[in-house]
Amino acid sequence: MPKITTGAAWEQGFRAAIRAGKPGWTVSNVNGRIGLRWRPNDGGKPQSLVLPLEWSKNNQDRAILLVNRIAKAVLTGEQGTLKGALDEAQAGSVTMRKTVEWAAAADGLRTALMTGRNEILPATWKANYQPYIEEALRLLDSDKGITDGHGLLQAVLVKWSGKAPSRAACCIALRNFTDHAIARHHAAACWKIDRTSIKELKGKSPKKRTKATLDDAELLYLINGMERRNPGWANVLRLLALYGLRPIELQHLTAKTREDGSIGLWCSYNKNCGGALTDARWLEPCPLTNEAGEVQQWNLAGALKAGLLELPTGHDGEPRLLNGHYVEQHLRRQPEWKELKARCEARGEWLRSYSFRDSYSLRCHRHGIEIGAVAHAMGHSVAVHSSSYRWASVATTAAAFERAFADD
Repeated sequence: MPKITTGAAWEQGFRAAIRAGKPGWTVSNVNGRIGLRWRPNDGGKPQSLVLPLEWSKNNQDRAILLVNRIAKAVLTGEQGTLKGALDEAQAGSVTMRKTVEWAAAADGLRTALMTGRNEILPATWKANYQPYIEEALRLLDSDKGITDGHGLLQAVLVKWSGKAPSRAACCIALRNFTDHAIARHHAAACWKIDRTSIKELKGKSPKKRTKATLDDAELLYLINGMERRNPGWANVLRLLALYGLRPIELQHLTAKTREDGSIGLWCSYNKNCGGALTDARWLEPCPLTNEAGEVQQWNLAGALKAGLLELPTGHDGEPRLLNGHYVEQHLRRQPEWKELKARCEARGEWLRSYSFRDSYSLRCHRHGIEIGAVAHAMGHSVAVHSSSYRWASVATTAAAFERAFADD
């Protein structure tokens, strides 16, 4: 092997050390950085790249260690390129990992969630992501020796000890955070939070809450109370109750003429369900009955078609944005809602804006509408309907059996 005489003594020794240990591998000074070149013995195409290290005496040992890892990955066939081998070597080294701008990764995730994917609201980010990611950023900036996703999740969860719902939300938020950092901000693969880490660290799952349903009398009590104070909001509740809407679907309603000549409501909302979008659909009303047995005839579709359906407006006189957050926000200030919520809690049920939808489902089944038709009207599959929505209660079960044997 020819003697290397170019450069300072340390440079000569550094080059010689690389060539002696790995024939065909050489290093050089590339604009002040360490350049690596490999000429395969089988006559294959040479490859080269610049290492993330300055060309200096102090970096010799780190460079030799890094080159050894790159060479091993390439020569054993684990990686086909020097770049791939470098990425793998950096991921496996605490001192050589790429620097991650964690604050930028958090901003990137927020943008991705709010403008793409599920297009979440600012309020959803604030409630379900922000507190957990802010705590993660604080710990990452405080030099606590956190070097991977498992350690990060473990450290962040300390703040929510004994709070099962918050710990579950934290796991979801941090998993999304580190996945985004790996995919878009050059974080090493070791930051991934896998299911095993979540299962190990999350702790006891929160107790599953029974979703509340309101009977017709309770719904009419709420709607009539709202009518006296704010007719526009009363119509919002009528739409939710009569058609079993998702609150966000209030923004996607059009009154149109159906094939039979009647006026109906068309919902153009497409919900993302596991990567697939639900279809737009005709809405099917399931009327409420008051305590006197009178069916409530609300011609909401006709009123909307004629421009006569009063809906809430903001302080600027423009139509109010209607979705789950704003509906929930308005409801929680209403005395009838507070009373119904206390009543539901007493019977172990969770009342929320989606309860109009669950109540619609239960009312449809009470009238004997088969499950496929109810699921189609609500805009989801039979499997989702069976697993996620109320379609039987003590009262409806007893009534069904009574009807079945009424003639015996």
